[in-house]
Order: sequence, then structure tokens, then C-alpha cells
Amino acid sequence: MPIRILVADDNALVRSALRQVLELEGQGHWEVLEASNGLDAVLWAREQKPDLVILDLAMPLLDGFRVAREIGKALPAIPILMHTLYWSPRVELEAMKVGVRKAIPKSDSSSLVSVVREMLAPVEQQREQLISNQVPSSLPEVEVSDQEGDERTSRDSSTRQGQADLKKKQGGFETLAS
Repeated sequence: MPIRILVADDNALVRSALRQVLELEGQGHWEVLEASNGLDAVLWAREQKPDLVILDLAMPLLDGFRVAREIGKALPAIPILMHTLYWSPRVELEAMKVGVRKAIPKSDSSSLVSVVREMLAPVEQQREQLISNQVPSSLPEVEVSDQEGDERTSRDSSTRQGQADLKKKQGGFETLAS
């Protein structure tokens, strides 16, 4: 399952550039969703539940502050990053009050990817743990003995009629051969 990043900006060229940079940086593991206004950003976030939201401040219908507030209420665990032309320490402070974790000026877009990586690091670690804990695609081989004492692998014994069930705990999973 790819990591989803919602980019909300009213400028189509900015959205397109961010999409290209993020998809390239994510090496096929990041999916970029786009919203061209604040209202669509809120609706997309509620529907798609992205792993990260990147907002512009000045957008039609709802500005970035209102979007951050709405997304923060509905989905408080999703990190929000503001990427704005109107950056100032005061704007960053106001943004943080409504749930934005970091604000970056568009003039400093070079730092955007490193901030995105930093914000997505916990999500990527969690996904890696989930993948490593998944059930193996094939059952491990275990040695079993039939009633006559002949040793066979569980695959061999499963083809023979009249074998006793074998239950063996291995790596936290229960395998059953009959």
C-alpha cells in the first residue's frame, strides 16, 4: 500500500511540480493526490485519509488555516505541512495553532522533500513493521513421523491418507498438516 500525500494548492503548476518531485523521491512508494481549493482538500482528506497533507495558505473557498483546522478535527493523527508564498514567523505560529506541524516558504522549496521525509518517517517505519509481521507465503517445512517411524516433511505427510494432525507452533503461527 503506497503512502498517500495530499497536495492542496490553487496553482496547477505548483501542484504538478510537487507531484513530480514527490513521486520521484518516493520511488513508486508515494502516491500524490491533488486538491485545487480548500474545500476539496478537506473532502479529499476525509475520504482518502492521506498519510500527509501539504497545504498552501491562500486558496479559494477555504484558506490553509481553515483547512488545517478541519482536517485536524477529523483526522488528528495526520501530519499537516504548510507550503506557502506568504511565510513569516507569525504565519508559522498561527499555522501551528491550527494543527500545522511545520510551515515552509515556497522560496525554500529545496527543503520540502527533507521535511516530508522527516514527517513520513514514523509512517514508513510502521508500514515496514506490518510487512515484516505478515504471514509467510509458504508454510515452513517441519519434520514429522508417521506411525511406522518414517520421517517425512509436512508436505509429504499431507499427501498420505490416515496421518495424524500435526499442530506445531512456529514463529507465532500455527501450522496444520494432515
